[in-house]
Amino acid sequence: MSKSTVILADTDERFLSPIEVKFLEELDDNVELEVITQKEYFDEFFSSPKRADVLVVSEELYSSELQKHNIDSIFVLTEGEEENGTEELIINSIYKYTSPKEIFKQVLALSSLGNGTKKEKETVVVLVYSASGGVGKSTVALGISCALAKSFNKVLYINAQRLNSFQNHLKNTATLPNSVVGEFTNTTGNLFGRINHVIRNEGFDYLPPFSMALPSIGLDYSIYQEIIKSAKATKKYDMIIVDTDVTFDKEKTDLITIADKVFIVLNQTVNSVFTTNVLLKNISCNDNEKYYFICNNFSEKRANALITAVNANNIIINEYVKHFEGFDSMSLADLAKEPDIQKVSYLIV
Repeated sequence: MSKSTVILADTDERFLSPIEVKFLEELDDNVELEVITQKEYFDEFFSSPKRADVLVVSEELYSSELQKHNIDSIFVLTEGEEENGTEELIINSIYKYTSPKEIFKQVLALSSLGNGTKKEKETVVVLVYSASGGVGKSTVALGISCALAKSFNKVLYINAQRLNSFQNHLKNTATLPNSVVGEFTNTTGNLFGRINHVIRNEGFDYLPPFSMALPSIGLDYSIYQEIIKSAKATKKYDMIIVDTDVTFDKEKTDLITIADKVFIVLNQTVNSVFTTNVLLKNISCNDNEKYYFICNNFSEKRANALITAVNANNIIINEYVKHFEGFDSMSLADLAKEPDIQKVSYLIV
């Protein structure tokens, strides 16, 4: 059984301590508990998208911005017994000065914690794609993978390119052992279960790179579709981030079809806008709950073809990711802290 995530937040440490003890006594190993008693840390903590089953928060710290996060149940500890402090029907209010036992009982009764098991959610498959190379697509894909993982999400990153070169961003640059490649030739049964032992983790899980291009080791590009489907079927992950190459063919359209969300990454250059428009002649992006446009490496100091180019109005940008000074020296953890990367993450949670 997977653990439930509970966040307790109040600046009065003495008040919060017995409530923390009560949750640990009752839920024991079935809960991951985060306790926050400093406003500065609370603000920093929720400056990036967070996923949790329950948030119990003081009226002082609560704001409606918390509803942007992927939190199943929010409980506000109110100062008055009227229990109407937030004036929002979707928020549960609890009188702060009742007993820890009573607070726990109310949370248990009104949240998924009372079900005995954590509510299962469907794994979200996000395809990160671009019409041309060099736009920083992998930067976006790796950045959001790290940002989501730091926000209590279980994330799998798959670099679905015919020639893997993403490992230069990782601490461990080693490729998959040749002895494992044979496992990918048999797509029947539980493929992900057979290759699970080679999955690595650097904050988020990822499939290590193949040592050579797929044709050189006798693998078809369709193997990525099989890996994604098999990994999703395990229900182990909240999100699977698929970082794919620019080739547009049947296999790519298959990946677009099975993805829940498609992030199309482009730059503000004339060439990038032009090639994206060419792509749009081949796929319909009318579903704005599935297709999102991300302008990466954006600078207000440079000409913006998204405004001036012919047919630029075909592309509605959902988020801009600014140019990062000193990008080559940035770690993935640094990248995940960038507000623009975190804003892209919000499009998923």
